[in-house]
Amino acid sequence: MRARLTAALALAFAAGGATAQTSGATFAPTLARLPLPSGKAAWPIVPDSASWRALSVSSSERQPARWAFARSLIGQDRGAEALGVLETMRQDEPDLLLLDSFRLAYGAALTLAHHDNEALIALTPPSGVTDSPSAERCAWRLRALTELARYEAARALVSCATPALMARPAVARTPFTLAIAMVALETGRPEAATAVLAGMPADHPTATLLRARAQALEGQYAPARTLFGKIEREGPAVDRAAARLGLIEVGLADRSLAPEAAIKQLNALTFTWRGDAVEERARALTFRLAAEGGDHATALAAGGALLRYFDVTRRPADFRAEVQRQLEALIGPGATTPLPRSATLLWDYRDILPPGASGNQLIETFAQRLVQAGLYQQAADLLAYQLRYRISDIAQGPLSARVATLQILAGKPGDAVTLLRTTARSDYTPAMIAERQRIQAIALSQLGRVDQAVAILAEVPNSAALRSEILWKQRRWADLVVADQSLLPRAAAPLSDVEQIVVLRHAIALAMLGRMSDLGSLHQRYAAGFEAKPSGRVFGLLSGPLNSVSGTRLEEALAALPTVSPVDALAPLLDAPVTPVMSERQTT
Repeated sequence: MRARLTAALALAFAAGGATAQTSGATFAPTLARLPLPSGKAAWPIVPDSASWRALSVSSSERQPARWAFARSLIGQDRGAEALGVLETMRQDEPDLLLLDSFRLAYGAALTLAHHDNEALIALTPPSGVTDSPSAERCAWRLRALTELARYEAARALVSCATPALMARPAVARTPFTLAIAMVALETGRPEAATAVLAGMPADHPTATLLRARAQALEGQYAPARTLFGKIEREGPAVDRAAARLGLIEVGLADRSLAPEAAIKQLNALTFTWRGDAVEERARALTFRLAAEGGDHATALAAGGALLRYFDVTRRPADFRAEVQRQLEALIGPGATTPLPRSATLLWDYRDILPPGASGNQLIETFAQRLVQAGLYQQAADLLAYQLRYRISDIAQGPLSARVATLQILAGKPGDAVTLLRTTARSDYTPAMIAERQRIQAIALSQLGRVDQAVAILAEVPNSAALRSEILWKQRRWADLVVADQSLLPRAAAPLSDVEQIVVLRHAIALAMLGRMSDLGSLHQRYAAGFEAKPSGRVFGLLSGPLNSVSGTRLEEALAALPTVSPVDALAPLLDAPVTPVMSERQTT
């Protein structure tokens, strides 16, 4: 709270009064003539009270006062406050960003405020500068690069930064010294880290932690364990977490800790400590141990976290492919993982699937497994993800029809209609459009919107059988009689199974409508075609010589109808149960 109040006061004083632009005075020419901040005088510290008094002067002198205040704040490691003051100066004079001195101070403030990527941009030497690099700039770039774990790039700046660091007092040099030691450790030079840390106080927790890591890398496991234990007991929270990780690494190195036990300890550590280099190292170690031990689930969890939450450029080039292989080992065709668990894993890690055809094929294969198990909704959700995020152009046509089909089978025809309408495109082929319209008509009929379904099918070629099937399912007898006219076979014999069912349904519709004379004509036309057929008795029941068809005869005929359907593969969609949609009142 005190830091926020101080920052607010700093901004209030820095921004008060007329701006330099409105008063006609500018600070940029003056700053351009001043030497670049360097050495002991780079960031002179003055009391805040003196800075605030200086800020209360006339507007023509306010920009110099702000500059002195910002440098003092940088010298006190108060980066966020310095950034606010420098931003106020920049708003008054945008040309300040063209000056090397201002960009250096701006980059230093950004580094202290942990905006490291932006700091590197500000600390980039101006274009066209060919002079020897500024040691002060090198020092701040080294620190920002270390925070970003770009250790090789930071290592290249150590020699350049050394003069600026040696000119600082020991206390002011400490953050840079720790950064150089970290760079040495991460680039495989523990002996250099030990030499850099030699001048650091023995009781400095971060320096002690880095010394322990250097000893561990040099094979001095006993003293490293002692130092790690001391930090774990007495250090601040961030260093305690790093020390816990160091102890695990030492245990693995001297073989006093088995990989399986190490994984358990690493999981406990990452459960309580998140979001920094310690977690990243712990996750990377977990992934390596689990992958080597064939623990695909643990490796996938660790690898997925690294891909999602950390800079993937810090991983090996083939790291994503390694994580994808862990996923495929759990859900691929030869996996022994139970199907529900595999489905959960695939959904949870769908963003890690391989791009392009290989990932799409994996989704298709797994969706087929879900369909075979009757898990239509899960298969629909999986393919819907593929449709939205992995498929584009006209390839969406057949896939959208397939997803809608699965939604109907899952009892969600309303979702199918919505999907088909939201994925409509003008560049689908005629065959794709026809297939999508057939599926939409079925979904509409399942919702009871039969007239809309029939209207859609009127524009779809070769859809008479489907139209008739929908009317049959909905018991629309009069419409069915009309629709059947184009389906009734021309010849009386021999009748195929599909032709028999068309004639029998037509007969039932005529009986329901009481059109006995038409039934008689139907009997004369097709009686010979039903001779010696198993369905001949049913046809006789419906169209026999009696003058009327009783309810008992109709029930018997309906029960004895053959199970064949004129629409073949589409028949299961028309028979799919519809899941009722609960109203808001029902859900509450």
